[in-house]
Amino acid sequence: MYSFVDYFTIPPSFVSIYLDRTWIGLRFLRALRLMTVPDILQYLNVLKTSSSIRLAQLVSIFISVWLTAAGIIHLLENSGDPLTFENPNQMSYWTCVYFLIVTMSTVGYGDVYCRTSLGRTFLVFFLLVGL
Repeated sequence: MYSFVDYFTIPPSFVSIYLDRTWIGLRFLRALRLMTVPDILQYLNVLKTSSSIRLAQLVSIFISVWLTAAGIIHLLENSGDPLTFENPNQMSYWTCVYFLIVTMSTVGYGDVYCRTSLGRTFLVFFLLVGL
Protein backbone atom coordinates (compact mmCIF):
# COMPACT_ATOMS: atom_id res chain seq x y z
CA MET A 1 0.00 0.00 0.00
CA TYR A 2 2.79 2.45 0.82
CA SER A 3 4.55 1.95 -2.50
CA PHE A 4 1.26 2.57 -4.33
CA VAL A 5 0.69 5.83 -2.45
CA ASP A 6 4.32 6.93 -2.86
CA TYR A 7 4.23 6.13 -6.56
CA PHE A 8 1.45 8.67 -7.14
CA THR A 9 2.42 11.34 -4.59
CA ILE A 10 6.20 11.78 -4.73
CA PRO A 11 6.86 12.31 -8.50
CA PRO A 12 4.35 15.20 -8.84
CA SER A 13 6.18 17.02 -6.05
CA PHE A 14 9.41 16.92 -8.06
CA VAL A 15 7.59 18.01 -11.21
CA SER A 16 6.12 21.04 -9.42
CA ILE A 17 9.57 21.99 -8.10
CA TYR A 18 11.07 21.63 -11.59
CA LEU A 19 8.31 23.70 -13.20
CA ASP A 20 8.50 26.27 -10.36
CA ARG A 21 4.78 26.38 -9.77
CA THR A 22 2.16 24.71 -7.68
CA TRP A 23 0.33 21.78 -9.18
CA ILE A 24 -2.80 19.97 -8.14
CA GLY A 25 -1.59 16.44 -7.65
CA LEU A 26 -2.45 13.32 -5.74
CA ARG A 27 -0.65 14.28 -2.54
CA PHE A 28 -3.91 13.91 -0.62
CA LEU A 29 -3.48 10.14 -0.94
CA ARG A 30 -0.95 10.36 1.87
CA ALA A 31 -3.91 10.70 4.23
CA LEU A 32 -4.41 6.96 3.71
CA ARG A 33 -1.32 6.43 5.86
CA LEU A 34 -3.37 7.46 8.87
CA MET A 35 -4.85 3.97 8.81
CA THR A 36 -1.57 2.67 10.27
CA VAL A 37 -1.81 4.82 13.43
CA PRO A 38 -3.64 2.10 15.45
CA ASP A 39 -0.92 -0.41 14.58
CA ILE A 40 1.76 2.00 15.78
CA LEU A 41 -0.15 2.75 18.98
CA GLN A 42 -0.63 -0.96 19.58
CA TYR A 43 3.09 -1.59 19.04
CA LEU A 44 3.93 1.15 21.57
CA ASN A 45 1.49 -0.45 24.07
CA VAL A 46 -0.71 2.64 24.14
CA LEU A 47 -3.69 0.58 22.98
CA LYS A 48 -4.03 -2.59 25.00
CA THR A 49 -7.65 -3.73 24.93
CA SER A 50 -9.36 -5.06 21.85
CA SER A 51 -12.15 -2.49 22.11
CA SER A 52 -9.70 0.43 22.16
CA ILE A 53 -7.82 -1.04 19.19
CA ARG A 54 -11.04 -1.46 17.24
CA LEU A 55 -12.19 2.08 18.10
CA ALA A 56 -8.83 3.51 17.00
CA GLN A 57 -9.06 1.56 13.73
CA LEU A 58 -12.58 2.86 13.11
CA VAL A 59 -11.60 6.48 13.79
CA SER A 60 -8.45 6.29 11.67
CA ILE A 61 -10.32 4.75 8.73
CA PHE A 62 -13.04 7.41 8.98
CA ILE A 63 -10.55 10.29 9.10
CA SER A 64 -8.35 8.95 6.29
CA VAL A 65 -11.32 8.31 3.98
CA TRP A 66 -12.73 11.74 4.83
CA LEU A 67 -9.46 13.56 4.06
CA THR A 68 -8.93 11.53 0.88
CA ALA A 69 -12.47 12.28 -0.33
CA ALA A 70 -11.84 15.98 0.35
CA GLY A 71 -8.72 15.72 -1.80
CA ILE A 72 -10.67 14.10 -4.62
CA ILE A 73 -13.32 16.85 -4.45
CA HIS A 74 -10.52 19.45 -4.46
CA LEU A 75 -8.92 17.85 -7.51
CA LEU A 76 -12.19 17.54 -9.43
CA GLU A 77 -13.51 21.00 -8.61
CA ASN A 78 -10.26 22.79 -9.46
CA SER A 79 -9.76 20.87 -12.71
CA GLY A 80 -12.82 22.48 -14.26
CA ASP A 81 -15.93 21.07 -15.88
CA PRO A 82 -15.09 18.84 -18.87
CA LEU A 83 -18.59 19.20 -20.33
CA THR A 84 -18.61 22.99 -20.58
CA PHE A 85 -14.84 23.63 -20.57
CA GLU A 86 -15.04 26.23 -17.83
CA ASN A 87 -13.76 26.49 -14.30
CA PRO A 88 -16.27 28.50 -12.27
CA ASN A 89 -14.34 28.63 -9.00
CA GLN A 90 -11.21 27.65 -7.15
CA MET A 91 -11.80 25.76 -3.91
CA SER A 92 -9.09 25.33 -1.31
CA TYR A 93 -8.46 21.92 0.24
CA TRP A 94 -9.79 23.07 3.62
CA THR A 95 -12.94 24.39 1.97
CA CYS A 96 -13.45 20.87 0.60
CA VAL A 97 -12.88 19.41 4.07
CA TYR A 98 -15.50 21.81 5.46
CA PHE A 99 -17.84 20.94 2.60
CA LEU A 100 -17.63 17.22 3.41
CA ILE A 101 -18.22 17.85 7.13
CA VAL A 102 -21.36 19.80 6.31
CA THR A 103 -22.45 17.17 3.78
CA MET A 104 -21.86 14.22 6.11
CA SER A 105 -23.71 15.93 8.94
CA THR A 106 -26.63 16.55 6.53
CA VAL A 107 -26.79 20.19 7.58
CA GLY A 108 -26.06 21.48 4.08
CA TYR A 109 -25.55 25.20 4.65
CA GLY A 110 -25.45 25.94 0.93
CA ASP A 111 -22.50 28.32 1.08
CA VAL A 112 -20.14 25.78 -0.50
CA TYR A 113 -21.22 23.28 -3.11
CA CYS A 114 -19.84 21.37 -6.10
CA ARG A 115 -20.12 23.33 -9.31
CA THR A 116 -18.62 20.85 -11.78
CA SER A 117 -20.30 17.74 -13.11
CA LEU A 118 -17.37 15.52 -12.06
CA GLY A 119 -17.49 16.91 -8.52
CA ARG A 120 -21.23 16.29 -8.29
CA THR A 121 -20.84 12.76 -9.67
CA PHE A 122 -18.13 11.92 -7.13
CA LEU A 123 -20.23 13.39 -4.34
CA VAL A 124 -23.20 11.18 -5.26
CA PHE A 125 -20.88 8.15 -5.30
CA PHE A 126 -19.36 9.17 -1.94
CA LEU A 127 -22.80 9.58 -0.36
CA LEU A 128 -24.05 6.24 -1.70
CA VAL A 129 -20.98 4.43 -0.38
CA GLY A 130 -21.39 6.22 2.95
CA LEU A 131 -24.96 4.98 3.33
